[in-house]
Amino acid sequence: MNDYLDRPIILVIFGITGDLSQRKLLPALYHLVKHHQLPKNLAIVGISRKNVPVSEVYDSLKTKIHGDDYDKTVVEELHKATRMLQVDLDQNDDYARLLEKLRDISDELGPGVSRLYYLSIPSQAFVSVVHHLGETGHHEPFGQDGERPRLLVEKPFGYDEASAETLVKAVDEHFGEQQVFRIDHYLAKETAQNILTFRFQNPLFQSIWNTRHIESIQIVAYETIGIEKRSVFYEQTGALRDILQSHLMQLLALITMEKPAALESHDIHKAKLRLLESIDPIDPGEVGTKAVRGQYDSYKNEVSNQRSHVETFARLHLNIDNEQWRGVKVTIETGKALHEKCTEIIVRFRANEDAPGTNALTFRVQPQEGITLSLQAKRPGLTKETETVRMDFDYERAFYGLAGEAYERVIIDAVRGDQSLFATAQEVLTSWRIVENVIQAWAADGKNLRLYPVGSPANEIV
Repeated sequence: MNDYLDRPIILVIFGITGDLSQRKLLPALYHLVKHHQLPKNLAIVGISRKNVPVSEVYDSLKTKIHGDDYDKTVVEELHKATRMLQVDLDQNDDYARLLEKLRDISDELGPGVSRLYYLSIPSQAFVSVVHHLGETGHHEPFGQDGERPRLLVEKPFGYDEASAETLVKAVDEHFGEQQVFRIDHYLAKETAQNILTFRFQNPLFQSIWNTRHIESIQIVAYETIGIEKRSVFYEQTGALRDILQSHLMQLLALITMEKPAALESHDIHKAKLRLLESIDPIDPGEVGTKAVRGQYDSYKNEVSNQRSHVETFARLHLNIDNEQWRGVKVTIETGKALHEKCTEIIVRFRANEDAPGTNALTFRVQPQEGITLSLQAKRPGLTKETETVRMDFDYERAFYGLAGEAYERVIIDAVRGDQSLFATAQEVLTSWRIVENVIQAWAADGKNLRLYPVGSPANEIV
């Protein structure tokens, strides 16, 4: 399982000084190095448009590590493993120079080197960078390498269906699908990973996981914060593209897909794609009834655009048109500046004449990852009154100190070559098709945009 620790690795990080890299990627690398989860023969090559010293890259790392966990020797180890290279992303010659640098590092590390390219860059630069990498030979292994280089890509994977197809074609032209890892950090969270184990290794739930017994499935991702300092990004993206089309559609696939032939990457992706293909795209004429968009009341001032109708809240009512789920109410929704922070999946079971009470199964993705089953129980006393009680499983209590951060899992799985928690090209394209008509309708005008006060409960946005 840990044979990857014996193989040297070169991690090339495009955008190493950017916000995402500084907030998520570098702290994840810190923890992996500290806990000996990466090969000792590790080289990190940071790519920046400017001439940046290595010391500056790790300057802010201490503020991202919790309290006593900070270890200066680990930072020194990262510092020693890192080399910086200034690259103009539009110049082929710079990519050729980078390749020669990587070849020299590979020779230093010895045979069998794994090479990973992490693209933590704006989505509009993605196609150009991939083409330059391919044209200068970065997609090919060096003579002594044991495997082809891998490409790690941050979302968004396109802006709509057409742009997503352009990205897929750009990658296919140079890198094979087995070389591409499309990152969805929601899928790397412990609860998301545990959904398939919970569903398929607990016989109690297997026979009732269908429309006969389940009334509704709701997947939510709420934030109390607004867009903070991401006005340019958010004006180009919006809530539907940012969270709903990617993260929540993937969670929906996990919670509703058929049992795969095996819990292996290839079979899991086949089952997910089959499920996504069974979701009806929202018809242009149904956008007004099956899609809800909102915007918190101070958003226009934050983005300095009083005419903006970009949504900070999005809700879709979906229909899964297969025998297992036909008739089940499916809702996915996300929003910012709401009254609570949580990401969870709520599965509500059907009541019947003998048992009118409602049971619900909740998968908490964040915060306090865990699973809760709501049951009906008799209240103490002489009456027969019942109330809802909870059977609660909490990851932190059950596995104290063992659960890693999502980005740590992302890096490790990419190093291993395990694509189970990464989206395939066809999954991405199918997800875009489901929401394409909503995107076009919302882009046309601001009709039916609900304004809501900061701190509103999501159920009040209707």
